[in-house]
Amino acid sequence: MRPPHWFSVISSIILLTTTSVTVGVAIEVALLQIFLGGRTDLTRWPLVGPVFDIALRELQHDYGDVLNFTQIRFNYPNISSCWQMEEKPALWVSQYYYNDSRAAVTSIFGTGCWTATETIGHLAREWNIPYMIPNDSGLGDKTRFPTVTRLAPYLWSRDLLGNTSIISRLMAAHKWTSAGYLCTGSYYSSYECRTRYSKHAGTGTKRNQNLYRYNLETKNAERIKFTLDQIKSQSRVIFIFASKSLIRTIMLAAADLGMTNGDYVYYAFDYYEIPVGALQPLGSLPWLGNSSNSRDEDAKLAYRSLFIVTLANAKTPEYLNFSREVQSLSARSYNYTYTANEKVNPWVMAEYYAMKILGVVLNETVILDGADAASNGAGLNKRMWNRTYNILGRQIVLDENGDRVADWVVNQLDPGGNAFRPVLQWSSSMKIFTAVTEEDGTPRQIVWYNRTSLPADRTFPADNHDSTGKPEILAPSGEHQPSQLVVPSWPSFSSLQ
Repeated sequence: MRPPHWFSVISSIILLTTTSVTVGVAIEVALLQIFLGGRTDLTRWPLVGPVFDIALRELQHDYGDVLNFTQIRFNYPNISSCWQMEEKPALWVSQYYYNDSRAAVTSIFGTGCWTATETIGHLAREWNIPYMIPNDSGLGDKTRFPTVTRLAPYLWSRDLLGNTSIISRLMAAHKWTSAGYLCTGSYYSSYECRTRYSKHAGTGTKRNQNLYRYNLETKNAERIKFTLDQIKSQSRVIFIFASKSLIRTIMLAAADLGMTNGDYVYYAFDYYEIPVGALQPLGSLPWLGNSSNSRDEDAKLAYRSLFIVTLANAKTPEYLNFSREVQSLSARSYNYTYTANEKVNPWVMAEYYAMKILGVVLNETVILDGADAASNGAGLNKRMWNRTYNILGRQIVLDENGDRVADWVVNQLDPGGNAFRPVLQWSSSMKIFTAVTEEDGTPRQIVWYNRTSLPADRTFPADNHDSTGKPEILAPSGEHQPSQLVVPSWPSFSSLQ
């Protein structure tokens, strides 16, 4: 097969490190895996390599009599960021596909770099092979990318769709019709807040949801109080988009205004429970300050009115065993030792889920439709999508568009005030909120601070507003124009270098 003209000038890649492992017999399947080097990338070689090794061993065990897997790894040690990687992976996989491939079935995994995924997505369509990615990267239009499956732990572009967003669902579940968005100055927090508001405001009136946005460009406590005082005239439900330290400052300001007495409820987000870029997870004692005069007891009490929304990350026995095996293999074979509190991060887990799902679908296809059908990438994806997989005791849901659907957990400070614990969970497969169960099987109750029931709704005429926190700039109805959705590289995949 001759490459198309735009690849006619490709030269050999001297520094590319390629390894392969072949097992079993029967239909040849090439698994192309792309890695970054560096120390901070979330799917770099020593983190994701062990996961691929374990998945390959399990595929061998489960399907070795039908499928013969070959693991092809592309690792350029000197490339440590997406900015350096650019579109090089497209050259790597093209060189392999046109010059070296002998497999009947080929699939590509990673990289999550937004600089390369679109080009590889087009190639995967041209070659009609599955492309499994652990991030968003904006490849949601499956008319353009019909063989791309996105396994990201959280897809911004999907969850930001108005009525399907977690914020809209929380409001509907509690029958709240009014909510305030508090957008802070951090680039990522501000971007998410503004984009969520834009998408939600465009559809909120369909569910009688009235939204108000306030931009907070300072960490000054008095300015924060001024902004909160404006918000409380509009809503008793406030969604905060801020860093860990700024959440604490905001909650202390709310306490000073008497807004943590039970009449108001606050939500903040801690998606991954691991450090990502400059953002830190809330962790234990999230209200704790950095100095002896930091008002810790005041903050601890204020956090009784705060809920934290996270992605579901069920610690099943299967997952815990898997995690220990990954960490052990990393130390033995990849010269990487996990720290005491370090977890196998969700993007690495996404690569494992991708391998397992491909194995299931390939095996089904060969058994039901014959060996030739296994080389039809679009057909494999059609069978792969719109179904639920049980992997490590977790439900991994792919929608009809080939995108992973996130499950969510709403957390509340435990009775001792030490850490947040789950009280409510959203099931993407069942499309309902359910209570988290205690060890004795009883539902865990949400404790509304200083109240016997949830805070009352504050109703106003259907009207969405955008504000900078200054009353004279409060926008009238219809003035706010939803911004165009442009998904950044974070937090889809890797930390900025």
